[in-house]
Amino acid sequence: MSKTPVSHPLSQAIYEGVLERPPWKTLLKRLEGYMQVSSATLVLRRPRRSDPGVTVYLYSDANENALEDFRNRGSADSPFAELPVKKVFTLADRVSSTEINSLEFCDYLRTYGVSDLIGFDVYDKQSHIRLRLRLVRIGDVSGFSQRDRTRLESIVPLMDNALKLYGAYAYNNFFTEFYDELLGSMDIASVIVNARLEVLSENQQARQVLAAKDGVFLRRNEFRCCSTTDQRRLQDACSALLNPEVNKNDRQALSIVIEREAVKSKWDVQVRRVSTKNFIFDEGGPEFVLLLQGPVRSSVPSQARLIDVFGVTPAEAKLIIHLVDSMTLTAAAKTLGISRNTARAQLASIFSKTGVNRQAQLVKLVSETFAAHWQ
Repeated sequence: MSKTPVSHPLSQAIYEGVLERPPWKTLLKRLEGYMQVSSATLVLRRPRRSDPGVTVYLYSDANENALEDFRNRGSADSPFAELPVKKVFTLADRVSSTEINSLEFCDYLRTYGVSDLIGFDVYDKQSHIRLRLRLVRIGDVSGFSQRDRTRLESIVPLMDNALKLYGAYAYNNFFTEFYDELLGSMDIASVIVNARLEVLSENQQARQVLAAKDGVFLRRNEFRCCSTTDQRRLQDACSALLNPEVNKNDRQALSIVIEREAVKSKWDVQVRRVSTKNFIFDEGGPEFVLLLQGPVRSSVPSQARLIDVFGVTPAEAKLIIHLVDSMTLTAAAKTLGISRNTARAQLASIFSKTGVNRQAQLVKLVSETFAAHWQ
């Protein structure tokens, strides 16, 4: 295999492709010109007889029906379904001209006028993700040459490294999204801040709470309480967790309450230290996670759960959350930034979907539905 060039014309597309959605879509488009092919296809996950993998992108002249057809009949005996890793193969490398005629895969190739295939697999042991890259020439064109093989070999080490990065990113991103969704399902607002209470990250619930200025808000990206007394209480809790002389038992969390603005209630707030023993951050890195939950909202599910259970729209789900949180229709409309007439129209739609005709009945229905759901 040829050595990886110091500066490869595709290296930027390969490494930036880790963060693209879908991943490596720019690379696949570039590969069509780089390798002079009709289509470039990238599949993630180890292919199996029952599941040939998830195609991330299929480009330009390729027939989109070809993918579904491959899943139904072409993958069963395909010599290209899975390749030895980190090595480039053409169709001729995998099966002789005599052997291929006995395969159902051959009928698949004829159906779509495939003249030659070339590709490689790379595999990340840490994440167990296999990446399959396949390039296709269609019609009356020459097969892949040794020069083509060498050009494709030049990106194998780059793709191998990029897959390791993608695997780590996908793994961490999965748990971040899972954590946010879990907190959201319990209607908990989560905010990560540094020692100066500058917000570094927040989940969807927290963004809504901060935007509504419901007892807490953002000032120049700093987490602030509407009450100066609450602000002092929050700062004291953070200082106590950081101060080894005060925190002699090495506590990782303290609980406080913060007055709310929109309703006569309070936020139950847990201030937790962020464990950074395996990480090194510059000054200003994450120090605390602030978890906010309102006692009245404890039986209110997330916006997504309301949509799933009652079939309401996202806007209607937001209105339900505020109504169950003891707001009047007028106060909810003001918090959501909509007119009262719009709120009334949304409420009428909610009544129709839930089978109730009064706001009190709606609150009772939602509370009882989800109280029972979590028992």
